[in-house]
Amino acid sequence: IIFIAAALRFWQLGQNPSSLNWDEVSNGYNAYSILKTGRDEHGNFLPLTFRAFGDYNLALSVYTLVPSIAIFGLNELAVRFPSALLGTITVLLTYLFVKKLFSDWKFKIAHMSALLLAISPWHLQFSRYDHEANFMVFFAILGLTLLLYSFKKHQLLVLSAISFALSLNSYHGAKIWIPLFILTVLIFFLKQVLRFKSKLILPLAILVLSTYPIAASLEKTTIRSSSVGIFEKSESPAKTFRENYLSHFSLNFLFTQGDKIPRHSLNGMGLLYIFELPLLIIGMIFLIKLKTPISKFLIAWLLLAPIPASLATPAPHALRAISFLPILQIISAYGAYVILRWKINTNVKIPITTFLFAVAIYNLATYLHLYYKHYPKLSSIDWQDGYKDMTEFVDPIKDKYSTVAVTNFYGHPYIFIL
Repeated sequence: IIFIAAALRFWQLGQNPSSLNWDEVSNGYNAYSILKTGRDEHGNFLPLTFRAFGDYNLALSVYTLVPSIAIFGLNELAVRFPSALLGTITVLLTYLFVKKLFSDWKFKIAHMSALLLAISPWHLQFSRYDHEANFMVFFAILGLTLLLYSFKKHQLLVLSAISFALSLNSYHGAKIWIPLFILTVLIFFLKQVLRFKSKLILPLAILVLSTYPIAASLEKTTIRSSSVGIFEKSESPAKTFRENYLSHFSLNFLFTQGDKIPRHSLNGMGLLYIFELPLLIIGMIFLIKLKTPISKFLIAWLLLAPIPASLATPAPHALRAISFLPILQIISAYGAYVILRWKINTNVKIPITTFLFAVAIYNLATYLHLYYKHYPKLSSIDWQDGYKDMTEFVDPIKDKYSTVAVTNFYGHPYIFIL
């Protein structure tokens, strides 16, 4: 499963998507500037936020690129390598924490959860390019995994707090999602957490201190929310929030059309595979019937996941709703586990499982065909494809001309030239 996850995230990573988009180029160039000078493109020394195109981004993903660029050079692979690596490790972490959650059951649920995440179109999309939202998911799942294992190895508690702190400082949406997620985890695992007693002081101090970078640059980091938030964009925020929230559970968004923004999903496919729909429904029904703290925790996670994305426009939005990962895969895995354990006639069970397996193979084959054959062409404009070629063509001959005019039709050409 880990091999499959790595292959799907690293294969042709530098060539597909077809070009680094302007955000990736900005992060890569600023990481290169930090590596060489300790300053960003604007001359700020080791900043807590990076200014890019009128917005301010949290610094974690840029600093993560520094060692990658030092090793691989300033190129597409170096910029995307950390995200692909963390995406692959997230699959392993999903196996580990699901195994811990369902420790009294067979490990089939953990294996299936990891496999579904390994091949997930949603997770693959954001693991194959540099975006801080993928970093948020990784560190949140790492924090949860370490917390669950710290119940028997208390030394891991501090590492869990550090992971949650990094997740909080990775992405704008994390400022809403991570406090919600931590609160949910604490509610459902309160007994185990309270057993730490005085050992909680240091982890809590780490979490409190981790809010400093956000607080210190609050005015800068709220620019984005003020431009897309429903409180500024909508006359009726409550109604807009309700509509946005429900839109993230629509069949069109999840299973047929995906996100309308080409950088966020493939044209002609949803964010989940069609074969996952019955698994998701069955998994939800049986988790609700289970009525255990674990099942309630998973359902609470599912219901809270769309909140950050629902506070902004447009909606539904695959990037801002990335907190759905990997809970959807876990519920689907539980649905598969239920089907495998159904005590029904073999003549009925075998055709059902065979049909679902055949649909799964067809869905995966369709995704791979669309992603590697058609997506690079259909989405090229959304990835600013062409700016690199333009720069490589112009640079050797620029001194022959007094002026070189560059179109800004694709957006922000200066960063590609840098």
